[in-house]
Amino acid sequence: MKLERARRQYQPSLDITSLIDVVFLLLVFLLVTMTFDQNKQNAKEEAIVDIELAKASSITQKKPTQTLAILVDEGGKAYLEADPTPYNPLELKLKIGEKLIEDPNIAVSVRADHRARHGEIVAVLDLLKSLHIERVNLVIELTKEE
Repeated sequence: MKLERARRQYQPSLDITSLIDVVFLLLVFLLVTMTFDQNKQNAKEEAIVDIELAKASSITQKKPTQTLAILVDEGGKAYLEADPTPYNPLELKLKIGEKLIEDPNIAVSVRADHRARHGEIVAVLDLLKSLHIERVNLVIELTKEE
């Protein structure tokens, strides 16, 4: 009598451990490099789901902050907003100080001619720093690349 040897039957399997590791690494990479735009102006227009926000009667609206423009021409003279009179540093400091009293969180935009000396622009920025103004923008013009 012949005894048959019991053959082991192997079930084919797919080891996906390394695949799962790669997927998790990609997920972590995407989450780390993704930027979140938290201040969307047109959030309702870009929403995937059409929602209507709840309404409240007792809400305090935050007053929009005032923006002050300082212009520096090619000669280094500083102008305040649309006023055609150039100001010396002391007068400019006093005028900005008056605006600062009205709105302590004022934002300042510095627009300088590209031919203006670097030192003149730095002097304006230093003046703003001496007034403890933290929100300063340097305005530039974007050029198209060919």
